[in-house]
Amino acid sequence: MLKSLRISCGLPEENMRKTKIVITIGPALMEGNRLFEALKIADVVRLNASHSDGPSRTPVIKKIREILEEHGRSVPIFLDLQGPKWRLGAFDTPFDAPDGSIGYFYPTGSEAPSGGSWAAPVPHPELFKGAKIGQTWLVDDGALVFEVEEIYENYVKAKTITGGLVKQKKGLMPIGLDVLIDPLTKKDLEDIHWGVKDSVDLFAQSFVRHVSDLARLEEAIEAAGGNQPIIAKIEHPKAVENLDSIAAKAWGIMVARGDLGVELGVEKVPSLQKQIIQTARKYLKPVITATQMLESMIEHAMPTRAESSDVANAIWDGTDAVMLSAESAAGKYPLDSIRWLAKIAEDADKHDSLQLKALRLHISPSLAGQIDVSIASAACHTANEIGAKYVVAFTEVGNNVRMIAHSAGNTPIIGATTCPIVARRLGVMRNVQSLLTPRAEHMSELLKLVIPMLQANFNIHAGDKVVMVLGHPLWVAGNTNTIRVVVF
Repeated sequence: MLKSLRISCGLPEENMRKTKIVITIGPALMEGNRLFEALKIADVVRLNASHSDGPSRTPVIKKIREILEEHGRSVPIFLDLQGPKWRLGAFDTPFDAPDGSIGYFYPTGSEAPSGGSWAAPVPHPELFKGAKIGQTWLVDDGALVFEVEEIYENYVKAKTITGGLVKQKKGLMPIGLDVLIDPLTKKDLEDIHWGVKDSVDLFAQSFVRHVSDLARLEEAIEAAGGNQPIIAKIEHPKAVENLDSIAAKAWGIMVARGDLGVELGVEKVPSLQKQIIQTARKYLKPVITATQMLESMIEHAMPTRAESSDVANAIWDGTDAVMLSAESAAGKYPLDSIRWLAKIAEDADKHDSLQLKALRLHISPSLAGQIDVSIASAACHTANEIGAKYVVAFTEVGNNVRMIAHSAGNTPIIGATTCPIVARRLGVMRNVQSLLTPRAEHMSELLKLVIPMLQANFNIHAGDKVVMVLGHPLWVAGNTNTIRVVVF
């Protein structure tokens, strides 16, 4: 029976990488043996729903799982939902909107206003309801910039700040828009059904603004027959305002720096990144830092020095994972970008102790005094004091591992669970490996089964110390109450 059990990573070494690598799947990784090689390194796999549909993803996720099975790895796969995304309507011929020109945005299906230099249809009535004088509207990912000058019943008059060629169906983003909209689109609901059917491990929700948006996604997942946790992407000003309540509710957080920079300004991204990571850690939640980590490697075989520094600083800020987007999905050097990201992270991890020690001093008052949180903190302190080789946390759903992962120093963590799904989800968490264990009802029986597995799979020798964290009775979620030190 034990031969069928697998661990998520290879044998840990003295300076093994602690920060997790997230890769985005796309055409670039589907060529030759690239995906096979990439899945030797990646700790988390992202499927981007914005550029795919269910039928096209099914053979991809099947191939990913086959390769991971061949590698003997347990790696989580999450589906990143597109969320509400606005676009210009359809029109036959692109037109030029010169700098300083005056034009109109009007509802698709109605007659275009006359008297302007240009007019663009918009098939989203809520944008006209939320328009404000002085508001900035970005088109084509910010390549074109317009400022609202006047608001009428059926259209908006705008001045071109940064002009250029306007093409149909390009993305449209009104900065600071705050209107009541359903956080899930028709496409999102279709993708949720696919994700539940094909058993993705997590969902990431785009453009979260309020904690109620997370509740809406939870309801949709449950209605589709699933129970996947949610990673909340922080990319909207309202999400920053509501950061504490969102971090308290979500399973994990993503620092989505692309739209965050568009909405709030590129100059604010560094400080916002630190704020978001610190808040996620305050609530003991895993956090992924994303967007343009190694952007130059879309075209070039090596990262810039600035990119290397950016990755390292995100790690020293306290992120659990760093993510590649177009670099791995559509770049010219997808494997090189993955290898470089892992290499940079591994070196940064060697110098992280002082930075992360300071972050551990801050925890939400709502968590202070909870038994499982106190046990997690005490276990980590004990492991550091006695020089333990590992902290082993026995977990039913992964919560105690999450708490330990955000309280621990340099002691590696093993999340021991009977559930393969939980084992995979632990792959998002910094400095955590998973061990799939048999189920035992008594502690003596559990130790008898698990100790040989630890010795065989984790290079534990005579004299090594391991701090074990568990609940009594065993396998009851939220029941962590016991610390045990085992000397081999």
